[in-house]
Amino acid sequence: MRFPMMAFALSSFAAAAAPFAAAETIAVSSTVSEVTLYPGLAEVTRSAALTLPEGRHRLILQNVPKSALLDTLQVEIAGARRVATLLRENYVPPRDADDPEVEAAEARVREVEARIAAVRDEAARARSGVRAAEASITFLQQLGANEGLAEADAAALSAIARMITQEAAGASQAAVAAEAEARRIELQLEDLQEELAEARAALAAITLEDEDRLFIAVDIDAEQAGEGAIKVSYYTAGGGTIGWQPSYEMHLSTVKEEQVILKRAVVLAQDTGENWQDVALTLSTAVPGEQGSPSVLYPWLRRIEEPQPPRALKSMGQDLAELSALAEPAAAPPAFEEEARGGWGADLSGAAATYRFGLPVSVASGADLLRLEMDSLTADAKVRAVAVPSRDETAYRVAAFTNSFGEQLLASAEVPRFVDGKLVTVEPFAGLAPGAEMEAGFGPIEGLQLRRDVLGQSEGEQGLISRSNAQVQKVEITVENLTAQDWPVRVLDQVPYSQQDDLEIDWSATPRPTEENVEKQRGILAWDLDIAAGESRTIQLDTTLSWPEGMVLR
Repeated sequence: MRFPMMAFALSSFAAAAAPFAAAETIAVSSTVSEVTLYPGLAEVTRSAALTLPEGRHRLILQNVPKSALLDTLQVEIAGARRVATLLRENYVPPRDADDPEVEAAEARVREVEARIAAVRDEAARARSGVRAAEASITFLQQLGANEGLAEADAAALSAIARMITQEAAGASQAAVAAEAEARRIELQLEDLQEELAEARAALAAITLEDEDRLFIAVDIDAEQAGEGAIKVSYYTAGGGTIGWQPSYEMHLSTVKEEQVILKRAVVLAQDTGENWQDVALTLSTAVPGEQGSPSVLYPWLRRIEEPQPPRALKSMGQDLAELSALAEPAAAPPAFEEEARGGWGADLSGAAATYRFGLPVSVASGADLLRLEMDSLTADAKVRAVAVPSRDETAYRVAAFTNSFGEQLLASAEVPRFVDGKLVTVEPFAGLAPGAEMEAGFGPIEGLQLRRDVLGQSEGEQGLISRSNAQVQKVEITVENLTAQDWPVRVLDQVPYSQQDDLEIDWSATPRPTEENVEKQRGILAWDLDIAAGESRTIQLDTTLSWPEGMVLR
């Protein structure tokens, strides 16, 4: 068994089940009625109505697939008291497969296969004429070589030769005709093979469910006869492809007013081994498979020791690795949680949000990828161009907006982004917490041209004036607006920074940057410029590094 709890379940059943040996056994066929989907997990609820006789009985709960996690199984019975439960994964009685739709599809496959066999038999009968003609030709050839003909006169030999020629010609014509007829018959096979492939595909689309099921027996005691109901619930991870994820389209509208419109949908799939037919669907943003408790901190022991002698010169790769380790750590990407809502009915209270779809949902196991549309969220946006001349040749359109929707927006791997209805890019979406602001890129602005030139010459190295303990760099940045509209442009560039007092770094810029250490990143500078149509703007950036004699700049 997969789960330790099973040992207790079986042992307790052994003690409790003895009085039920002579009780009536009732088969209960349940169907999936409700599903709550998580990323990578599903809670499945099955329901069935039944008539309960008075007394003690055993209910055999059919249809539960082997993907169900047995230690999460819950059984509720209305109209009787549950006494014991027996769970079995192996040695399960065969599943009763009497689905009329499956039987009809199987019958169609058998019928097409029979027609193909009939065509092949007919072609084989036609080719039997080929073999008979070939046998006649062989006999005639042997007759012509008979030694007894040597004593025949000329007239007899002439008559025999004419007979062999005529008979051989007739046999050859019969062989050719028979082969042609066989090929004509076999031409029917091409259409029949396509029909058989379609029939088998139709059968496969119906029989997606696993044949294997669990054996679950519940012993009950009903004080009086009457109508009852049973509800079975369990969790399942299926075969590893189960759950849901958000799907977005991000639209930037600039015609009347600047707005970001987020069109939301969800995509879901399941491979539990059984098809879900007309189930009530709820989506949860909880992630049960991730960390649920805080990390543990252990005591931090530090010590001092005598300094070690200088190490041997390392390879360039080792030097680079150590320099990378000393660099200021990059900011970790924001950790966001989950998404969704719509005209579906949302419960945003509690530790996780849930969204209940208003219509029944059907999803075939291991085959269907279902997309359900949700809603459109609209937020006011501020659009500007962002230019990074050291990396790009054009500026990019960026819209800043705030998540004012009152709920978490989940991450999504690929989000198409549109500007006034036209697709401009497809990029990941990292997610956004309620009240948080985001700057989303919406493609390049080809008419905003960027240049970054390093000025001056020294020792054949352009833009670099250096000596053993100093380095000076002069940079000119140009932004040219070739579009027909004015643009607010944020220009980003960088200067080096140091954590050592002996390494002095001075820089100057004309004009002065609007912001330094952008987003708390040291050395990142920003200029906010308004550039009219047809105008160009220039930024001068000078940087000087100096350090003591005998030291090397890294």
